Amino acid sequence: MEIWCTVPSFIIRPIGSLRDLQFEEKLPTAYGNVKVSIYGDRKNLPIVTFHDLGIDSETTFQNFFLFGSGGLFLEKFCIYNINAPGQEIDALSLPENYIYPSMDGLAEIVQSCIDHFGLKSFTGIGVGVGANVMLRYALKKQENVDALVLINCVGTSCGWVEWSYEKVNIKYLRSVGMTSFTIDYLMWHHFGKQTDECNNANMIRQYRTYFQRLSNPANLASFIETYINRSPLVFSRNHSNGPHLNVPVLQMVGSASGFVDDTVEVNSRLDPATSEWIKISDSCGLVLDDKPQNVTQAILLFLQGLGHLPTVNVAKAIKQISDMQKNSESDDERAFDSFAMEEICDANLPV
Repeated sequence: MEIWCTVPSFIIRPIGSLRDLQFEEKLPTAYGNVKVSIYGDRKNLPIVTFHDLGIDSETTFQNFFLFGSGGLFLEKFCIYNINAPGQEIDALSLPENYIYPSMDGLAEIVQSCIDHFGLKSFTGIGVGVGANVMLRYALKKQENVDALVLINCVGTSCGWVEWSYEKVNIKYLRSVGMTSFTIDYLMWHHFGKQTDECNNANMIRQYRTYFQRLSNPANLASFIETYINRSPLVFSRNHSNGPHLNVPVLQMVGSASGFVDDTVEVNSRLDPATSEWIKISDSCGLVLDDKPQNVTQAILLFLQGLGHLPTVNVAKAIKQISDMQKNSESDDERAFDSFAMEEICDANLPV
């Protein structure tokens, strides 16, 4: 069985021939070169993604698009995964005099990606910070965005509690590196309020190990600093407080996520005729990893409503994906013990 491991791989995932559909490019931007990971045929319709704090684009999206969704989206779409400057797992330390882009600057990086690859329009998918970036971009360039899929999206400015926690994180990350304080915060940010209630203990363990071994904590500090200095997103469903967003939006949030209320607030300002809000039951904040079948089903139905993938039988596709994952998990449990899994993930190399 052919195996590819991406940190943190709480399940060793068979990719097979899909490996041939993966590419990487260093994209020139006003903020230096950024890494873009590409999955699929560039002749297909584009999906552009942006990741969250502490987890790069490959860790966020590779497992979902190449395994969690059974590679289904690659039949009709090409996925462009943007990394914020210095956030990829193998990034070098940013120069001391480097000025990190603001949230609006990160949205400009999305535009640089569109220009570089000659994309006329795209579907945007963002998680956490990336969801804010994608929504921020769409409000400025609605004509370039066909649809948005937003996970754990926050549309307001930073509150005092968040600001206080993050300032401590920034101080620790720049002075001593990764600490238990920051690890606990990242676990809350991604998993939610009560990680001990998550049904996937192995996933929790693997992500905690991932955060403990995160390279270049100072780079993460700069990314966090940009996020806490974010300006609020100004828009409304009736033009009473900002422009109306005409782009169709699918919002998703795990029931145990710490950002349920934030997504509700964003939803209150979206046009109910072109937007959907889904709370995924029994899921932590990492819905792409925790409930990939639910996410796949929601995105498929959303895209079908926009005229994409009309011939896909969603119920049949989800059953096939579920069966494939069960077989893979069984194979992995027999083939690897937890120690071996961590050693392979440390290497971050194909086996």
